[in-house]
Amino acid sequence: MVKRALLPTLLLTGAIFAQPSEDVKQLREEIEVLKEELRKLKLEMSMPQMNAYRSYGGLGPSASKALINPKGVSVGGYGELHLTYNPDRKPKSEIDLRRAILYFGYSFSDKLKFNSEIEIEHAFVEGGEESGELAVEFAFLDYNFSKSFGVRGGMVLIPVGIVNEFHEPPTFYSVDRPYLERNLIPTTWRENGVGVYGETKLLSYRAYVVNGMKAEKGEFKSSAPLKRLRQNGARASFDELAFTGRLDFKLPKNLKVGFSAFISGVQDENGNRLGSISLFSPHLWWQYAGFDVRFVGAYTTVSDADKITDELSPVACGIAPTRCNVFPERMQGFYLQVAYNVLRFTDLEQELYLFGMYEDYDTHASVPSGYSKPAGHRVRIYNLGVSYKPHPLVALKADYVREDRSDGVEGQNIYRGAISWMF
Repeated sequence: MVKRALLPTLLLTGAIFAQPSEDVKQLREEIEVLKEELRKLKLEMSMPQMNAYRSYGGLGPSASKALINPKGVSVGGYGELHLTYNPDRKPKSEIDLRRAILYFGYSFSDKLKFNSEIEIEHAFVEGGEESGELAVEFAFLDYNFSKSFGVRGGMVLIPVGIVNEFHEPPTFYSVDRPYLERNLIPTTWRENGVGVYGETKLLSYRAYVVNGMKAEKGEFKSSAPLKRLRQNGARASFDELAFTGRLDFKLPKNLKVGFSAFISGVQDENGNRLGSISLFSPHLWWQYAGFDVRFVGAYTTVSDADKITDELSPVACGIAPTRCNVFPERMQGFYLQVAYNVLRFTDLEQELYLFGMYEDYDTHASVPSGYSKPAGHRVRIYNLGVSYKPHPLVALKADYVREDRSDGVEGQNIYRGAISWMF
């Protein structure tokens, strides 16, 4: 019985070895090709390739990969190298690997996704933003019931302004982010919470409930008051909650007009309520026929700013009110940017944007009674520059910035350059 079973196998083996050597060689080559194709198929199943980059659910094009990928792992990121020359300070020149970012995401199904952003600032980590930072910029689960309705929970980006969500450097034209979106809107701004999002043909929206703001004892930057109150998802106290939301109306010619808001209570380190903050921001974004026009405004009111001042200031304000670091009762400002692609009518698959931007904002438009405004609280920024894109995901930038400040604070002339990318 065993001999009968082995006989066909022996005959087949003899037939194979009886073939000419060229046929055997060709068969082996075909097997190797099939092995390689199988390897590529397995890789594509676990990490599909993205051929198109587009925004989804309020995120920038690279950050949206994980939410667009139908299955498996997605990896993306961005980075930027800055060169700055400021003849009004010493040292005059600085070169800095400002950010190196990685996105990691996973699609559990076509509906349920995970997305995250890990950031390294200034090339290494020593402690704090000034000397280097390793931080989670966002990390959330996302369930998309339909295009018009999805649910998101975890560490989310606050949907205020334009750059806080679209902060990949090739998506904006200046070397650094606009001053207003760093100082009145504390980009990059993220908190822990849950919410909903979606879009229709006429509008898109996002709305979250997140942890509120917290005032911790110690000096804060009067040039960017809200930064000190962010908790950024790190052991965040939420005795005080916050609501944040955004609504965009989609008009003809690719024009988007809308507004966003962040409304929060402010607590001290023991959970006691100090006051509240309400930030409202109208915006306009028009990308059409080679133009990119952006307008962002910001108007913030603060209740019980004197209590927040007492909590934050390194100097006892009751003893030396003119020397303490006062927290404002009102902040306000806007910026307007116009950019145009001068290569639009050429056959080149490249883009060269010339842009101009004007910013006018006041970090201390009003302060509590009996307190003095800090010097230089009113700022005007004039920014002219160029952004060259040899590829849609790469931007080489150069610009000139003129800073003018109030109360006799000397202005500055700053020359900047950047190499930036995303993938």
